[in-house]
Amino acid sequence: MAEAISITKPNTVETFMKANTDLRIAADALKEFQKQLDALALAITKEATKQAKAAGRTTIMAADIKAAMTAVTGSTSDLPYLFRQLEKLTAKETADLSTLIQNWITAH
Repeated sequence: MAEAISITKPNTVETFMKANTDLRIAADALKEFQKQLDALALAITKEATKQAKAAGRTTIMAADIKAAMTAVTGSTSDLPYLFRQLEKLTAKETADLSTLIQNWITAH
């Protein structure tokens, strides 16, 4: 079995976090952050690969990374992604959302 490869080193995660917060950082928080970064990086890489192959290329381009980032994480300006999230709601959640939207419309 191939050895797992990480997007970054644990020390780099710690250095980054310490440079961007004045709080202490628990060791398990560092491990979890690295785990999440690895998962995100892997998902983006796989999606960017799909984008490049769909375009008939053998090279991942910056546009593939941008599109993959949106596909993986979503974007508030990406209406198709937002709609896919809404489709996952239950009937009750959809009704609750409808009420929230109606209340917002009334208030604005």
